[in-house]
Amino acid sequence: MSRLSIAFSAAALAFPSQAALAQDTPDGHWHGGLSVSGALASGNTSSLTLAANADASRATEEDKISLYGIANYGRNKVDGIQTTAADLLRLGGRYDFNYGPRWFAFGGAEGETNESGGVRDRYNLNGGVGYHVVKSDTHSWDVFGGLGYSDTRFTDGSQANGAQVLLGEESSHKVSETTSLRQRFVYYPHGGELDDRATFDAGLATTISGGWTLNAGLSSRYAGRVPAGTKKTDNLLTMGFGYKF
Repeated sequence: MSRLSIAFSAAALAFPSQAALAQDTPDGHWHGGLSVSGALASGNTSSLTLAANADASRATEEDKISLYGIANYGRNKVDGIQTTAADLLRLGGRYDFNYGPRWFAFGGAEGETNESGGVRDRYNLNGGVGYHVVKSDTHSWDVFGGLGYSDTRFTDGSQANGAQVLLGEESSHKVSETTSLRQRFVYYPHGGELDDRATFDAGLATTISGGWTLNAGLSSRYAGRVPAGTKKTDNLLTMGFGYKF
C-alpha cells in the first residue's frame, strides 16, 4: 500500500531547480540546484505540505563527487486534531574514481529519518565498482554493484543491521536543447536480518528563460521490513519552478 504525496509549487515558492539535474560536465566546477515546493490549504480542514530537493556534483576526467538531499514534511488538521503526514529527511553523497575509460570505483554514505514511514533513523555505507555503458555529451548510462553496511532503527523499537549487497543503474539524457532528464534505481537484496529495499529517483527540467526551469521530480522507496501498520512503499511527486547552476 503506497502513500502518494503531491506538492504543487506556487510562484512565490520558486527557488533554485530540481536536484536531479546536476551536471556531469568534467570541468572541475560544481553544478546542481535546489528546489522547494509547497501547498497550503485552510477552511473546513487545514493542511501544509513542503518538499525540497537538493543536488550538486563536481566532475573531472579522473573523478566525481556527488551530494544530494531530499526532505518532505506534511501536516493535516481535521476537527481540531493535528497529524503529521510526512517527515522525511535523507542526505547522502558518493565519490567516484575512474580507473579506465569505462570502469570506475565508488564509495558512498547515506543517512535518513522517516518516522511516518516507520524509520527512526537509517545509516548506510557502501562501496563497489561500476561501468559506463553509455558516455556522451547528450546521454550517459552507468551500471554498478557493490557491498554496504546498513543500520536501521524502527519506530517500534526494533533494529536491523548488517552487510547488504547493492545493485543499481543511473542515466542522464539531454532530451532537447531545453529539456534534461535523470533517473537512478538501486536495489538492496534480502540479506540476514535486513529485508530487501529498493529506491528510484527521477527528475525532469525544461528551461523556460535563462537558467529558470519548469521541473518535476519523483522519489519512490520500497522497504520489505517495516513496523506493523506502516506501508512498505512511499512516493513523493514534486512539480514546480526553479533555477539550475
